[in-house]
Amino acid sequence: MNNCTFTGYLAEIPYTQNVDGVAYTTFKMVTYNYVKNKYGQKKRYPTTLTFEAWHTGAETIAKLAEKGAKMTVYASAKNGEHQTIDSDDIRFRVNEFDFGCLDKE
Repeated sequence: MNNCTFTGYLAEIPYTQNVDGVAYTTFKMVTYNYVKNKYGQKKRYPTTLTFEAWHTGAETIAKLAEKGAKMTVYASAKNGEHQTIDSDDIRFRVNEFDFGCLDKE
């Protein structure tokens, strides 16, 4: 089974919709890879990933998430709707999540 762990920052506020009576949300998260070049300068390379969550997880994420919030996601990778031989469309299904810092009660 493919299990992935990502820590990054929400690129947008997640939106929730109902699919056959079940809450569903999608959101994008930006992760960063840091490397040093040959001059010792640190460079930051962003990667944007698409996630989906269902049921109570979707409702909780939509309720607590804000743009720019730090979040850790434990997910499983799957092919997206637009997967082709020439185009990688990977979605990550959220299994568990944790917000880095919540200011809400």
